[in-house]
Order: sequence, then C-alpha cells, then structure tokens
Amino acid sequence: MLDIGRASYSMRDNDNIYMGRLKARVLEAEEEASRRSGTAERGPASARHFDSLSIGANRSQSPSLSDDTDPVFRLQARQITGQPAGPGIATGNARVIKTASDLMNFKQGEVLVCDSIDPNMTFVVPLASAVVERRGGMLIHGAIIAREYGLPCVTGISGAAEVIHTGDRVTVDGYLGIVIIENITNANREC
Repeated sequence: MLDIGRASYSMRDNDNIYMGRLKARVLEAEEEASRRSGTAERGPASARHFDSLSIGANRSQSPSLSDDTDPVFRLQARQITGQPAGPGIATGNARVIKTASDLMNFKQGEVLVCDSIDPNMTFVVPLASAVVERRGGMLIHGAIIAREYGLPCVTGISGAAEVIHTGDRVTVDGYLGIVIIENITNANREC
C-alpha cells in the first residue's frame, strides 16, 4: 500500500496552479502591450491568443477531424478515449468551457468538457452529469472533485474541446475511459 501511495504522490497534479499563474502573467503582458501601443484589445482576442500558445500540448497533434472543406461530408470522431478517472456512465449535452464566461451558461445535467477544472470552476461540478478533461489522470483536481460528487469522469483526452462542441449529445463511460459523441450538432461549426 505504501508503494502505491508513493507512486501516486509522484503523479499528483500541480500544473493547474502553475498554468493559472502563467495565464495571469500572459494576460498582464498583453494588457501592458495594449496600453503601450495605444490599442485596447482585450477579451476574446486575448483568450484566443493564449489558447494558441503551445503550453503543455502540441496543437498540431490535436485530433482535428472536422477540417474537411466539403460542407456535405465531414469526418467526425464518434468515440474518443482517455483515462478513466471517475466510475460511472452518464449521458447529456456537452458544455465546452473555454473561458470563464462560459461557466455562467452551464446548466444542470450537462457534461462539463474543459481543459482542466481549476478551483475557480468547482462550483459548477455539482450541476454536471459527467466531466471530460483534456489534461491529467486520476489524481488531478477535477477527477478528485468528480469522484467526490459520484460523477463519471474521463481525463487525458487530447483535443477534447476541439472534437466535442457545446450541444453535442455525449455519453461518458468513466469505467473504461470512453466518451461517445452520439448526436453531433451543427451549431458553431466551421464549413
């Protein structure tokens, strides 16, 4: 038991804290650059710029399956796999959280899809039917919170927020680490 505890401790997730600090510094630098240049670009442009930074993940390796230029035929993932982090199976409409303002639109019974759950997002977890995260494993903050509430949780799905879109009907299998996209919406899709 002690060996398992030691191995688990070495896999703990401190990167949420470091990523939050890094994001704050990047946003401060952008604000200062805007102030010095006389332009006041803030909000979605800043968020897109930060998301485009290659921090901890190589965007060129993300599973971008819906990039076909033919609007009639699209290749779309129906089943994606990650690490099982919270036992259970749940089905619901996905709510992809990319910015803090997306949290205000979260409705009870939706599947929470995000990069990772930081402590500021914890208040929406009890409303979720399941949790899907891009980063992590069984010991990250989001997985622990999901297990505390008895929610199915799958972590470590690279590109989860790009493959799953808000409104998609998904089933999360926390036993096997599988997310099935059952009904793909056309809202917010690029042709």
